[in-house]
Amino acid sequence: MQALDQEMTTSGIVQVGKSGFHTLTVSESEGIEIIARLRETQGDVLGRAFLLNLDQIIVRLGPRWEAKQALVREHLKTNFGHRFQEPNWCAQILENAWLGVAITATARTGALKCAEIWKETGEFFVGDLSDAELPLFEVVVEAADRLKLRQIDLNTYYDRGDDFGARSAVRPQIAGPEPAAAPRPNLSVGTMTPIQRPTMTSAPVVIAGRDLQVACAVEPVFELKNLSMIGHRLEPLVIDRTGNVHLDSKALKSMDWVDREKVDLANIEEGLRLLRARSPGQRKILIVVPVAFSTMASVRGRSQATAAVSKAAAEMGMKVLYEIRGLGGVPAHRIMEIVSLIKPYCMTVVGHVASDRRSIDAVRQSGFSGVCLTYDGVVRDQAALQEHLKELSTAAKAAAGACMMQGFDNLRQLAVARLAGVSHASVKTSALLATGSGS
Repeated sequence: MQALDQEMTTSGIVQVGKSGFHTLTVSESEGIEIIARLRETQGDVLGRAFLLNLDQIIVRLGPRWEAKQALVREHLKTNFGHRFQEPNWCAQILENAWLGVAITATARTGALKCAEIWKETGEFFVGDLSDAELPLFEVVVEAADRLKLRQIDLNTYYDRGDDFGARSAVRPQIAGPEPAAAPRPNLSVGTMTPIQRPTMTSAPVVIAGRDLQVACAVEPVFELKNLSMIGHRLEPLVIDRTGNVHLDSKALKSMDWVDREKVDLANIEEGLRLLRARSPGQRKILIVVPVAFSTMASVRGRSQATAAVSKAAAEMGMKVLYEIRGLGGVPAHRIMEIVSLIKPYCMTVVGHVASDRRSIDAVRQSGFSGVCLTYDGVVRDQAALQEHLKELSTAAKAAAGACMMQGFDNLRQLAVARLAGVSHASVKTSALLATGSGS
């Protein structure tokens, strides 16, 4: 057990300072996406975000944890769903850290119900935990990759004038230590490290005076004929550290070519680092590498990207698929020229275009083996979703022979995409951790 005043610097763990407050640094990109979702839903501002440290369950399960961890996560998720409906949500943010966001409940009610979830989950998997300390923390977002935690004592944790909706819109900082009347016990949270999930650190990139952080979300890629996972897609996650703002695809598209090259190369570096950290059994056969056309049209960018990816693929025994983005306005003959220069370094190349017939038709006879489209996220019932995807997949197959899609919210959408003729697809990493999502 770590002393409370010891600071630990390993990526993805909790730092415990002398004040008794705890900083959870999340370096995996899916964790960063969960923090971004927490910021968007304002759960921490409202005082409705709670974290459970699962170390006590992990220790008691011992060697059985590896086989039981997925069941524990599902049990937590199911229990949360029984107590809270949308827009409340929960997610596994580290191997041993579970986050519950109870936006529609009061702070004390949310804390009590999360404590019930902990008690019931513990009793189900390891027996009575009533003699153990409640590992429940309130959560505030401190930065894009960092949470500040304060342990909750249910005997003294009350709704602090519980009109949290009247709180300042400015994101609160957890102020100084609690009064001496409520001393903190020694915590095991100082050893909260990911158990088996490999971690990474994001890469700093300075562009036009902006301090950016580039992380990589390694999304699972599925072959839809058999609904089997076959690979990993290296999706960039770019954050402007000045305001902790996530840069979306439009912002990336508007970047200068040289700046976008820096982002692409940083994303490749981080994604390959994360894949290398996984065991061979955790890696599938395919790496899907999204990269801008401008980067691959540059001799420097192309040589650096293909050299890094080819070396890593050879080391890990994996095959490479390049997904070329930013094709708007590029003539077909120019695309074909660059594709021909890329093909010696990979299994195949697909073109990523906007999800409309005009954009899809524009990449006919460009040398691609398929078209990759982004799911628009519009809520549809199953019949409407299948019709929408079938229209897109038909156009994509006519243009390039195959249709891939990325950005689905859940596995049910993959099944609908299969019926619509989509051949391959990826799912958001954060979506796999969410409480639930619609079609």
